[in-house]
Amino acid sequence: MVGTPEQIADELEAMANIGDADGFNIIQAASPATFEDFIEHVIPVLQERGSYRKEYEASTLRENLFGKNKVRITERHHAKKVEIAPKMNV
Repeated sequence: MVGTPEQIADELEAMANIGDADGFNIIQAASPATFEDFIEHVIPVLQERGSYRKEYEASTLRENLFGKNKVRITERHHAKKVEIAPKMNV
């Protein structure tokens, strides 16, 4: 996308509303400054509009995704079958 921060925010919001998206993956287009420009210029516009959070309620990503006090994977989750042995000092 190319445009002013407001134009880019408009486009992201339109795509989110049309496709019922709950997020976007932003990739580097020209240089590492691409991320800095997006963070410094577009995110504040989205935050002003209420489309991007300023804070998160929980302290972990898992709780923010799955709800309060859900800091561990559930018994039904396929990752629960994986056991990682503690590192042994030799």
